[in-house]
Amino acid sequence: MGQQLRVLIVEDNDRDAALLLRELKRGGYDLSFERVDTPEAMGAALANQSWDMVISDYSMPRFSAPAALDLVREARLDLPFIIVSGTVGEDVAVESMRAGACDFMPKGQFIRLLPAIERELREAALRADHRVVEDHLRQAQKVEALGQLTGGIAHDFNNLLGVIIGNLDMLIEMLRGDPIQAELADDALNAALRGAELTNRLLVVARQQPFSTRVIDLNERLPGMVAVLQRTLGVDIHINTSLADSLWAARADPSQVENTLLNLAINARDAMPDGGSLTIETANVVVEHSFAAALSEITPGDYVLLSVTDTGVGMPPEVIARATEPFFTTKPEGKGTGLGLSMIYGFAKQSDGHLSIYSEVGLGTTVRLYLPKAGTEDADNVGKAAASDRGDLVRGGELILVVDDNSELLRMAVRRLTGLGYKCQEAENGPTALAILDSGERFDLLFTDIGLPDGISGYALAKLAEQRQPSLKVLFTTGYAKVQNPDGDDPQRSTHMLRKPYRGDELAEKVRAILDSTA
Repeated sequence: MGQQLRVLIVEDNDRDAALLLRELKRGGYDLSFERVDTPEAMGAALANQSWDMVISDYSMPRFSAPAALDLVREARLDLPFIIVSGTVGEDVAVESMRAGACDFMPKGQFIRLLPAIERELREAALRADHRVVEDHLRQAQKVEALGQLTGGIAHDFNNLLGVIIGNLDMLIEMLRGDPIQAELADDALNAALRGAELTNRLLVVARQQPFSTRVIDLNERLPGMVAVLQRTLGVDIHINTSLADSLWAARADPSQVENTLLNLAINARDAMPDGGSLTIETANVVVEHSFAAALSEITPGDYVLLSVTDTGVGMPPEVIARATEPFFTTKPEGKGTGLGLSMIYGFAKQSDGHLSIYSEVGLGTTVRLYLPKAGTEDADNVGKAAASDRGDLVRGGELILVVDDNSELLRMAVRRLTGLGYKCQEAENGPTALAILDSGERFDLLFTDIGLPDGISGYALAKLAEQRQPSLKVLFTTGYAKVQNPDGDDPQRSTHMLRKPYRGDELAEKVRAILDSTA
């Protein structure tokens, strides 16, 4: 079987059309074609089918090549357009080429037809590849711009939310004897936590969110997650699972995997208003070079596949093409942020993985998340499902130097730590903190913000403090999405980092863990 060719023939003469088709078949093409000779017929053909090429007579009783070319342009289609005519001269041929035709040749003299078709198909393929590259570049530029914007405002938002969340945490403890006021404070705290989650989602979309990458077993985690999803989706949607035997361990942030599955399940629920089924599958996938080259967004290698399929309304191609764009949504106003799939896409890319979407209108949607297979170097970094315990907070009596240029955050942190039994001194910048250290008092822990004013960052302060008191332990905090230690250490992978906004129990556990550590 020869190369497939979908050709739209604009011709009113049966004999001329037959001669043209014979020449194309002689060239070895496996033809799919339609013949039209009116503007209405051509408009319908362009709207309802995909074509590789248009071959047109120049002049017909009810139509013409220039009019046909105008229809192609109006449809915004990049189709090779070849004119075959026996009635016009060189001046018309030149004018047609200027208007956008690719070639012009006499009827019955097809010696140039097949080479012209081969040339135009090659050039069309090159243009298509160029458009894919341009689309990827535009998407990357959008993500970069969003990253710069989000990363810049995340610090301020996280500081504001840190003050709100920290103080509400303490306020709720004080209001345990007053259910009505405690409920009001709890509602405010939940709203603040949702604000923090929205900031995190924006950072994931912009690929600015630091992840806690672990080695995870999807087959081990999915049963517990499915139980949660079933309660979220309701009784009208049935969840099926198909878990691969001997599934590889994946390398990813467990919380982001759970968020991904939850977002996909909610999207599926919205696509199945009358109920349906949701199928969750896992598999080991080896991505070959040929497949990676076709996708152009995934590196060849071993991946763990998480696939989610629904039986919903599906998506048309134009929606699939924009589905991972930040803030793009087809849901009614107020029903969606347009961040779900874009957040999952950002998570996949930042995890060195890939996301693919396949959908047909009326038949449902399949979303596939490719996560990198864990290597032997990840063996010690195994993430187990963590249980959150917000019971009695761990306490202590050590002396802590707390440094933050945000006076409200500083006051909140000191209140929280003194409430846990620790003794605290506070400073709003590096020079003041160094002066306190030089006074001779011995501290057990330095708890410092990274972004400090007056020319001394939190990292520089820690280095100078450790020179003065070598046994001093350090805990950093920051509201920035990404920070880099000028000495080369990557703080995103450091266990001595507490990201704002943090909860009271997170502060208590982190401080106690560092004070009790032998490092």
